[in-house]
Amino acid sequence: MPRQDPQGRWISDDGLQYWDGTAWRPLGVRATAGASSALPVILIGCGFVVVVGLIVAIVVGIFTFNNLDFQRGYCNGYTRSNANNVCPFHPASP
Repeated sequence: MPRQDPQGRWISDDGLQYWDGTAWRPLGVRATAGASSALPVILIGCGFVVVVGLIVAIVVGIFTFNNLDFQRGYCNGYTRSNANNVCPFHPASP
């Protein structure tokens, strides 16, 4: 059964048309549609942040492991506990 919207127009059962007094006219949007959900926008934003964060973490990791000061400090700490340990950044020559 048709119903009236706040402007006083009669809206069709499917909410896609209104009665102008002589014919049914398209609304263009559903008359019963409320505020759209923000969930898809939030999920897309979170996904974007996660992807950017992963890219930044990978780039920082690459630059860190290629830094000679980091490699030297890691090897000093790694071999300090056991002199037989071989540093993964500077393997022993065969």
